[in-house]
Amino acid sequence: MQQEQVTAEIATVKTVQPANNSRSRRVRVMAMLAAALMIFAAVSVTTAQPAGSAPAGTQRNGADMIAEGATDGKVRLMINRSVVVTTKTPYKRVSVGNPEIADVNTIGPSNILITAKKPGNTQLIVWDDADRSQVVEISVDFDVVSLQDQLRKMFPGTSIEVAQLNGAIALSGRVPNLEVAEQATAAASPYAAKVLNFMQVSGAKQVMLQVRFAEVSRSATSALGVNYNYSSGAFAGGSNIGQVNPSNRIFDSGTVGQTPPLNGLNLNGATPINPSVTLYGAGQIGNFYFEYFVNALRQNNLLRVLAEPNLIATSGQTASFLAGGEFPVPVTQGGGGSGGVAVTVEYREFGVRLQFTPVVMGDGKIRLKVAPEVSDLDFTTAVRFNGFVIPGLTSRKVETTVDLGDGQTFAIAGLLNNSVTASKDVTPLLGDLPIVGALFRSVRYQRKETELVVLVTPRLVDAMNPAQVPALPGEDWRHPSENELFWNRDLGGEVTPKKRTAATRPIASSAGAVEEPKDIDVPRFQGEYGFTPTTQPSDSASTAE
Repeated sequence: MQQEQVTAEIATVKTVQPANNSRSRRVRVMAMLAAALMIFAAVSVTTAQPAGSAPAGTQRNGADMIAEGATDGKVRLMINRSVVVTTKTPYKRVSVGNPEIADVNTIGPSNILITAKKPGNTQLIVWDDADRSQVVEISVDFDVVSLQDQLRKMFPGTSIEVAQLNGAIALSGRVPNLEVAEQATAAASPYAAKVLNFMQVSGAKQVMLQVRFAEVSRSATSALGVNYNYSSGAFAGGSNIGQVNPSNRIFDSGTVGQTPPLNGLNLNGATPINPSVTLYGAGQIGNFYFEYFVNALRQNNLLRVLAEPNLIATSGQTASFLAGGEFPVPVTQGGGGSGGVAVTVEYREFGVRLQFTPVVMGDGKIRLKVAPEVSDLDFTTAVRFNGFVIPGLTSRKVETTVDLGDGQTFAIAGLLNNSVTASKDVTPLLGDLPIVGALFRSVRYQRKETELVVLVTPRLVDAMNPAQVPALPGEDWRHPSENELFWNRDLGGEVTPKKRTAATRPIASSAGAVEEPKDIDVPRFQGEYGFTPTTQPSDSASTAE
């Protein structure tokens, strides 16, 4: 209606005819300005609407919608804990970002129940009847407070701190030993799927492990066998029972049977004599040629191995030790550039090896995870490969975990092995004849006994003071003069000190004072096998000499 009136007024103004041109021109300009102002006012009146008549669907922030529970727009909960959030006006709907972190239930027109399910962060959005919304930040943490109280009750006197770190529980602080740290980690496991152990062991002790390998192996072998060959112009024959003959043939080229013009004997130098052949020979009687090989052996072997590696490690740390060497092993790597075989060399370790991890327990016990090993080169099982001789290895190794007290000894492994091997090769009928039957049979009998024991002894040790350091092997060495070397055949040697200081820890007396260890005589071991103990001569005897 207002727009129609404005249009009529404009039409009325346009129909006015002025008396003269200049005046009419001014009137028309003023009329046009007035009409423009009236149109602008009409449009403003038409588009203006009150605030309460906003169309549906327009959302505005309602930061003051929460009355209780999250007035600052944030909710912080522990796992399996709940909180009630109350709105000032009835809400229309709610939505949670991640239902796996927090569960939301409506329990009334203005109350919302939030229950924490797993650690993490999410958001809750609440709308009222006017479609205003407010965002509530929800943060769910582990129940570190309860875990902290539980650890303090379980381990009084410790300072274990509990914190949440990227979805995991982190334990920090100082504990008296590694056992307490392991127990605290186990106690925190039900609270989180991942527990980080940042605890430090105060006053970590050092453990010296003494390992003793003792092995004695004895073997006795008896063998008797005869091989012979003969030949004449009309026939040839022989016996190869037990394969004592190194060539395994009747006659080889260049042997005595084919060289009569040489007036005697010409054994084939290309045929190697087997070490098992103890007697051999060849001869000629007229036109009859012969050769023989005899294996008559009685052998006794004795093996004694004694290794005593010692190693020190801090409680909870792993230490390793190897005294030995490396031997080369050729390895085929496939075809070479010219179609051949490429061979590379790898080195394998052997010798005395020790690896162990000590853990000092709370009751003074020492838990040892120990893996000692002694290995030697064994050329009796060697193989040949492209001109290389690759020896085998004879190994004695064990790996186990034991609990021991300071200074206690445990036999962690032992072996007692008795084996008997007997073989007999006989030519039927001929081998059963008396006396001459020995030429048609070969016998071998071997008996072997092995005894092995492995002992471990852990000790809690401290570092030595300068006065406690013993003399080192070869520290005092006497070099021979030319007269001693050439005329007396004296090669020099180590000057054995008369007395040495015991490399032990200071001993606490009954009064509580710490006493330095006293000098003690160091025994020397002499005798044919090095087992006869003798004491050092006294000072007076040395002075007299």
